[in-house]
Amino acid sequence: MEIFNIKLEFNHDAFRIAVDKCIAEKGKGYVCVVDGNVLSMTYKDADYREVVKNALVNTCDSSYVAKMAGDIYGERLVSLNGPMLFREYIKKPYRQLLLGNTEETYQTIVKKLEEDGGHPENLKYLPVPFANVEDFDYAGIAEQVKAISPDIIWVSLGAPKQERFMSRLLPFIDKGVMFGIGAAFNYYSGQIKETKTEIGGLRLIWLQRIFEEPKKQLRRCWNFLMVIPKLKKEEKQRKKQREAGK
Repeated sequence: MEIFNIKLEFNHDAFRIAVDKCIAEKGKGYVCVVDGNVLSMTYKDADYREVVKNALVNTCDSSYVAKMAGDIYGERLVSLNGPMLFREYIKKPYRQLLLGNTEETYQTIVKKLEEDGGHPENLKYLPVPFANVEDFDYAGIAEQVKAISPDIIWVSLGAPKQERFMSRLLPFIDKGVMFGIGAAFNYYSGQIKETKTEIGGLRLIWLQRIFEEPKKQLRRCWNFLMVIPKLKKEEKQRKKQREAGK
């Protein structure tokens, strides 16, 4: 679905089909997990917006963004957030690679995967050095990735770094679907507790994150709040133009 000047797939079955098809065909691509923070950055930064638009497929990570889109188009749209996505795909019998985060987190994930009846033998870990996104040795990282030959590559560098990283790494790898997954590693490993609280269908993960990282998360929430009126106005205009062109 083309919305808010990017691509977002609200049909969860279609999302899974796109990912699984790419893996089955030994193709390559990346997936952006779009929350309010990512959406606000796509609005303000044209280069970053192109990175998100060029993804294989994107999922909506925010129940509020899904509701906002649904209100405009008169549909019931539901998010498929990063922690949910990670829990689902980490158990699949694909060759998988955790790229970024820490060895300790990787070991915790392996242990939990064993408890959940997954395939820990298929899960590998590759650390990356701390660097600016333009300073990574993408060719060198790609060679290490190729040696592992994963079907899925989980990238945990935080937005917008992880999305830019995936777009730059893509030309160097020969196959695999990369997911820019943010804090999902930490949710799955139990380092961050995932709230199940909902109000009117809106999940309150963002509120939990504010308490955990107030300075960082309040800034992100503020940036998103500031662009919401513009996002809505411009999408309503695009909707009218599409309807007029029919």
